[in-house]
Amino acid sequence: MSLLVPSRIAALDGLRGIAILLVVGCHYYASVPTPEGSAINDFLRGAAGLGYTGVDLFFVLSGFLIGGALLDHHASPRLLPAFYARRFYRIIPLYLLLLASFLIGRQIPGLSTTNHGAYFVSAVPTWSYFVFVQNIAMTWMRDIGPYWLGATWSLAVEEQFYLVMPFIIRGLSLRQVMVSCVIVILLSPLLRLNALYNAHNAFAAMFLLLTRADGLMWGVLCACLVRDAAMKSAIQRHGRWLTAAVAGGAIVFVVLTLQHSGADSPPMLSWGYSLLSAWFAAAVLGVILFPSAKATEMLTWRPLAAVGITSYFIYLFHTPIWYVLHWLCFNLPPLHVSWQAGAVTVLAFFITLAAAGISWRWFEGPLLKLGHRVSYE
Repeated sequence: MSLLVPSRIAALDGLRGIAILLVVGCHYYASVPTPEGSAINDFLRGAAGLGYTGVDLFFVLSGFLIGGALLDHHASPRLLPAFYARRFYRIIPLYLLLLASFLIGRQIPGLSTTNHGAYFVSAVPTWSYFVFVQNIAMTWMRDIGPYWLGATWSLAVEEQFYLVMPFIIRGLSLRQVMVSCVIVILLSPLLRLNALYNAHNAFAAMFLLLTRADGLMWGVLCACLVRDAAMKSAIQRHGRWLTAAVAGGAIVFVVLTLQHSGADSPPMLSWGYSLLSAWFAAAVLGVILFPSAKATEMLTWRPLAAVGITSYFIYLFHTPIWYVLHWLCFNLPPLHVSWQAGAVTVLAFFITLAAAGISWRWFEGPLLKLGHRVSYE
């Protein structure tokens, strides 16, 4: 099967940039106590309230790109070694750097006890982070883990997805993969509701692979659709319906934001994540199938695409950098109780961007090239 989608699409990097900005905004503002009556803080908290769904956009993008690579090379005898070697070089070195920062940071007096020690101490065992089962441990312990590593639950979900998906795609036809995607997309919200109302465990609904697989499988389904000539042509002929779906998803996003729907709220766990993942999938299809559209061209804006390219570093390190800077300046956790504290948060963001650029240029980029030396052919 020939590769029908280029490996680097600037508009997809733009979508990735939006995803990471949503997540950072949520962590910086929606998750932090602020004084009552501050118009700016109230606005930022409200606007960033649904930013956690940036993770779902990441899931759709990962499903699309990873699923596409697997579909393109599913018959290769080198599929498994090439796929896992490339994933290793992309994911593991930077992740180990984060774990090293965690182990060092918890030895630093003052920093280790800030915010009552929540940056480094929890019931979730440290070893679980080294084998990518922290999301399962979080569910079992009903604990989000040390804040320093809080974002890594979604990385564990993706790693578990990477483990199983090559074997599924390798044994199925394109149409069978599409049917499997639809089944999982329909099953995931039912599993979330079962976890919430029968198991009474919102952590299971939010953090496990099967309960959050709909976003990933929407991405894989998109990868299938653009590789099926008939389906691709049909979507392009009826582009107005895709435009309507994107517009409808935007309305759903605004409504959920205005309702202050939390990540573990019944609306999100029942239908919210499902509809938003479908929205993100429609956006991905629009980018791929309508490259000349004005919206697609806007996503190629170089600063936004640059943020998307470096989003993995930003995702892993934006909170540790933020924590350390507030500790150094105020000996406090990030609390936007003054304009100075707000300014430090803005400074932390720009330091994170600069560090991400350095990491991409001198660390991640060279490793990625090294990984691509392992060929599928």
